[in-house]
Amino acid sequence: MKIWSILFSAILLAVISCAPTKEILEDREIHEIILTQEQIDAAIKADLELDLLRRLIYNPIYKYSPREVDDYLKYLHFYEPDLRKRIQLIAKKNIGQKYEMYLLGEYPFEIYDDQPLYCLDRSDCVVFSEHTYAMAFSNNWKTFFAMLQRIRYKDGIISYTTRNHYTEADWDVNNSWFLKDITDEIAQGKSIQVMSKIDRAAFFKKYNIGQNVPVENLIWSYIPAEEIPNVLHHLKTGDFVNVVRGFSPTDVYVGHTGIISVEEDGTVNFIHSTDPEVKIQTLMNYQEASLSLNEKRIIENEVVNKKNEEIKKYNLELRIKNNGLPHPNEKKLLAKKPYFYGFKFLRLRENVWENLRAIDGPNAPKVTIYGTLD
Repeated sequence: MKIWSILFSAILLAVISCAPTKEILEDREIHEIILTQEQIDAAIKADLELDLLRRLIYNPIYKYSPREVDDYLKYLHFYEPDLRKRIQLIAKKNIGQKYEMYLLGEYPFEIYDDQPLYCLDRSDCVVFSEHTYAMAFSNNWKTFFAMLQRIRYKDGIISYTTRNHYTEADWDVNNSWFLKDITDEIAQGKSIQVMSKIDRAAFFKKYNIGQNVPVENLIWSYIPAEEIPNVLHHLKTGDFVNVVRGFSPTDVYVGHTGIISVEEDGTVNFIHSTDPEVKIQTLMNYQEASLSLNEKRIIENEVVNKKNEEIKKYNLELRIKNNGLPHPNEKKLLAKKPYFYGFKFLRLRENVWENLRAIDGPNAPKVTIYGTLD
């Protein structure tokens, strides 16, 4: 019996030692990638070894190192001169990237939000969009990193107070050099105009900065969900999508973003970073799922409303006992969940680099860091 046990262990060890590891299997698959002549030509122009190109093609961007991003952008600049198609390729090469909310900040230049200035392996909806556009506009790592900051911050000035926090009031407006709002144009009179109160000072208050920033009353518009089927044919690859959410048709904000990818068969897809990972789905599929979620949230918010009435009653009783003054034991009202109402669309402009150089000068993109002496 002991002999058989030893023999079985030896056979098992031999089988395990002969079984290819995951890394070996990946190397085989990478080596078997057949490159087209166009890919080979682009690699030669980018001074890129073909084995490295195969590895870059095999792996998604979110597994790249910064050096590999540099190599890939140099190659892609030659392989795909069409900007819209580059955006599409880059967005699709990040499908499956892990989702994480609020993962970027200003560190090491500021420590209010001490998250880093870039991230390759994770994203949220805005980070995914920013990284995709910045990579598509660039042909090396250095330009990509500078372009990323130029997109994330007003005038490229790195600071918590100049970061594009509000999509509709900051991001869309400050990036008008490469995106044009086409919402009203394609809606053909069916868009809804709203006004939003943008209180940046209140937003910055937790860090006791930016308290002199005045309140802005922003007038903007979106296309309601029922009109989206009528505008799909106007959308193009590379268009920026603002998902509009809120609590009534006129009490809304931009709560999610992504990028349009129009496929060869005309399908209008939406590529976006959402929990748990970056995904691609038709824009209509996303809308249908969002409208279905609205129905569930109506029920959930009715429960919240009832609980809030009880909280208000409880707080009022405390104030009565406290001579009408706020009581330290008062409870906060529960937050309701927002509903989906529609979309806002922005079109990728022609001559992106020319537009930016007209603003930043010949050495665009211009990125600025200010220091202060107390």
